[in-house]
Amino acid sequence: MTYLSTILTLLLCYGDRIRFFLVSKSVSGDLLKVIDLSHDNLRVLQKIKLKTTQKLRIYVSLSGLVFPVLLALILGIYAVYRLPEHLTTYLLMLSFLAITYNRFSIMVFEKGILISLASSVAATVMLVLAVGTHYLIDSNTLFMLTYSASTLAALVGVDLLNLRYVTFFKTKSIIVGGYGIKDAIFLIPALSSITAKTVYNFFTLLSYT
Repeated sequence: MTYLSTILTLLLCYGDRIRFFLVSKSVSGDLLKVIDLSHDNLRVLQKIKLKTTQKLRIYVSLSGLVFPVLLALILGIYAVYRLPEHLTTYLLMLSFLAITYNRFSIMVFEKGILISLASSVAATVMLVLAVGTHYLIDSNTLFMLTYSASTLAALVGVDLLNLRYVTFFKTKSIIVGGYGIKDAIFLIPALSSITAKTVYNFFTLLSYT
């Protein structure tokens, strides 16, 4: 177990340097531009809608995407298998978090997609605590549901739904999970699941005292 833990730690720390080519895909997006046409005392504002398309090479990071998504799928399947009645709840959590993360994210030139970590974790924890309290889910299952749903939601909401905006920056390739263990797909689920379980256990302990 010690050797396995050491190997996994090293892979996580240096896995962001290991990247795999996934697919070459054509993406397109709409850009609304306002042109100011001024002549003497006459001023006209004209809106022009531009459509841009380009070929994009997509890579994935080992520690920033492959590891967290694989773990999320395992935990999600196991949690739903134990409590199949919460499948709908899990899917609703996933959908809500994907939309929330997308609203918190922004595309920045030469930096990629940035997202508020504090806001994302806070929104996730509050949602999970409400769900856990309402359905009386045990803390371990809640931990698995939180990690699984937030990982897949970060992948969809932060990366996939923002993919069309890459066309505005003339980027030839992108790396999903490219920040490694500092990527949102890794950090948001890790911090959210640990925080939610700790707070949930604390509230549960208070209810019995």
